[in-house]
Amino acid sequence: MIAIPQCLDFADARMTKEICEFYMKMLKIKNNEICLHSQQVANYAASTAAKLGLPASEVSLIKTAALLHDIGQLSVPNIILNKLPFLSTREQSIYKRHCIAGASMLENIPGFTVVCDIISSHHEKWDGTGYPKRLKGQNIPIGARIIAVANYYDRNINPCTQHWQKTHADAITELQDKAGLDFDPAIVKAFIESIIPQQARG
Repeated sequence: MIAIPQCLDFADARMTKEICEFYMKMLKIKNNEICLHSQQVANYAASTAAKLGLPASEVSLIKTAALLHDIGQLSVPNIILNKLPFLSTREQSIYKRHCIAGASMLENIPGFTVVCDIISSHHEKWDGTGYPKRLKGQNIPIGARIIAVANYYDRNINPCTQHWQKTHADAITELQDKAGLDFDPAIVKAFIESIIPQQARG
């Protein structure tokens, strides 16, 4: 069953839910692992946003953006997705387009402007070395900064191939090491406090 946000702060919540359900069904057909990953990231992102004390309406919006953050991968050939992370320079270039592609799929839908901005920015890095626009620090939408942390964590503990699976403790250590470089330190802290059980923090 696809987990769709139940409380959506949009002018037409019913339409928003239908859009989410449509794209999640397409992702499930394309690649079930990406579909499950998107649901996990949405839950992590919502918990982190709430921990940061953001308004309920913003938490809902960020959860929606997180659920849809990888819909741009519908445009990436499976032969490339199945090779991750071993991509050639050309394949890496194609893969990186999924951020903009995802935002483009939603850009003409009323009320989705902020969601599009978050989706297009979820691979930006705190130090400005990310993509597609090399945004830095506070210039990255807070929703994208939250999704970046949740996305990294889930990719490491629940990857598409078990060869890349890491422990919760290893993933936490890596997040902490990358705080201030790849990720907003305040969001890493809130993520760990809201998502990871105390016993797993070490």
